[in-house]
Amino acid sequence: MSHSHMVEGPKPHTVSVWFYWGVFGALLFLTVLTVLVAEYDFGSLSTVVALLVAGMKASLVCAFFMHLWFDNKFYTLVLCSTLVFLSLFLLFPILDEESRAFVDPERANFLPREQQVLEYELQNPGALPLRPGLQTPKKEELNFEAPHGHE
Repeated sequence: MSHSHMVEGPKPHTVSVWFYWGVFGALLFLTVLTVLVAEYDFGSLSTVVALLVAGMKASLVCAFFMHLWFDNKFYTLVLCSTLVFLSLFLLFPILDEESRAFVDPERANFLPREQQVLEYELQNPGALPLRPGLQTPKKEELNFEAPHGHE
């Protein structure tokens, strides 16, 4: 005698079309807000404000279009923990870069090496030794002009 068992899957969730139109409207509103935020200068908070708006859009997409709102909450926990660790991996290098001026004040106003060498050569002409195989540069052939449109 065979017994057939019905497999029970997740319970279906039915949401009206107007709900999805509402989420779509919220995403459009947040997109317009993103454009407006990009045109306004918040100073050092500009990146934070832009990431908050982008985070709201991403949470709407994850919650409703990826069905995390209706699914097992474990998947939401997995997504949130992934985002926490990603933010930590990004935060530590940013904090390290910002704190380098406290450790070495001479590097607070860091310039690219070529510009440092140029400034040193202008302040101390002929003080820098040449690398092997190089000739003394002819100053009239050197071009230190900025590209067009840059000062």
